[in-house]
Amino acid sequence: MEFKDLNLDERLVNSLAEQGFKNPSKVQEEAIPLLRKNGSALIKAPTGSGKTLAYLIPILNDLVTNRTTQAVILVPTGILAKQVEKTLRLFTPSYKDFLVSVISDGEVKKEKYDDEILISTPDQFLFAQELLNLKFVKRLIIDEGDMILFGGFEEQMNQILSLDLKWSKVLFTASVDEHLNRLVRRFIGAEHLIDLSQEGINGANITHYLVDIRHVAKPQALISFLHAAQPFKCMIFVSKKEELKEISEALENAKIKFVSIYGELTKREQKKNYRLFDENEVMVLLATDLAARGVDLKDVSDVISLDLPMDILYYYHRAGRAGRFDKKGNSYVFYNNDDTSKVKELLRRGVPFNFLSLRGNSLKAERNLAVIERKPERNNEYVEKAIKDRLRKLRGNKVKPNYKKKRRVAIKLVKQYHKEDIIRKNLLARNEKEGTSFSFVSKDRYRGKRKKRG
Repeated sequence: MEFKDLNLDERLVNSLAEQGFKNPSKVQEEAIPLLRKNGSALIKAPTGSGKTLAYLIPILNDLVTNRTTQAVILVPTGILAKQVEKTLRLFTPSYKDFLVSVISDGEVKKEKYDDEILISTPDQFLFAQELLNLKFVKRLIIDEGDMILFGGFEEQMNQILSLDLKWSKVLFTASVDEHLNRLVRRFIGAEHLIDLSQEGINGANITHYLVDIRHVAKPQALISFLHAAQPFKCMIFVSKKEELKEISEALENAKIKFVSIYGELTKREQKKNYRLFDENEVMVLLATDLAARGVDLKDVSDVISLDLPMDILYYYHRAGRAGRFDKKGNSYVFYNNDDTSKVKELLRRGVPFNFLSLRGNSLKAERNLAVIERKPERNNEYVEKAIKDRLRKLRGNKVKPNYKKKRRVAIKLVKQYHKEDIIRKNLLARNEKEGTSFSFVSKDRYRGKRKKRG
């Protein structure tokens, strides 16, 4: 399918083509017709799947340049508001007459807001409400909706949604849990659900890697990794502010130029650091999960997670900073064998990890290092029964001399035989596959009965 097949204005189709967009993504293909009909919906799609254009295209297609606000876009941060505005500005060569306003940081810049498109955070929207004419608004778009609903804006959203306005409401998100679908739909009054969250982990453009750092301290491991992998343009994520300080010092000592993004920076400093990274003046960005959501940064080739976030879903947001706009990207996760629970969770969720180990300043491809879920029930029951049988024979009717020592030896032998038999069975399976033969001693020897070797 192409954009021209979606019954869009020819001017808009041409503008999209000039920007390199010919075919809609899956979320755009499903969302655009629904929004054109002013349907209310909860739309879930992975990070990097094209959600921003999925709502901007219907807005632009149906826009009437008459100095009345026709669409309101709510976002969780001022940085994201500026980014959405920047995307809209790409269409100004074809749509020269429409105006867009961004209300951020409590700055009221006009006596009255009457631009066709309004972008704001929920709190600033309410702050400027007296200056808004919402009578002709057709659509309310809630972008990064989970961050808005569960990130401190619930009270403001209650006030906004209680306004007596006949606008369609569409919430876009990458990570509302399935059990919250009905609750969120009821909250925003959504009639439809488009759920593409299982359409793949950040798309096919990202290659995922688990990097065993072999118990090397993370700052040292990172410097070794950067020397080994030589990423073109990378984002480094940490979960804790204390680690961010340690990593900053390591990068400075290694004379690696970088900028940082974290909550304590002023908005001016954040904006400056984003600009330096986005314009390729600095090629390394060290960040907390503040930078994992909603921000489009150009040409990010690699994402490095020095740890996994508390909320495992944020891994997808981190990885989604790379592999955007049909470009290839890599996502690396540092771990060691003491930290496997979250790795197992991602594997269960279907993240197609490749496995590497860090050795000095080099990376080595490994076999699947994932800890396979144990299947202990049958084997453990068998071993426990074998131990009981052996101890019953050892004990007899009365306690014999050196019983405790003999008991320890008996248990050790049973476990040793059990491990040997597992290895033998694996070898037998492999040899049968290869057409060779192999004989082994059966588990009957647990009870002191050895079969003759075949």
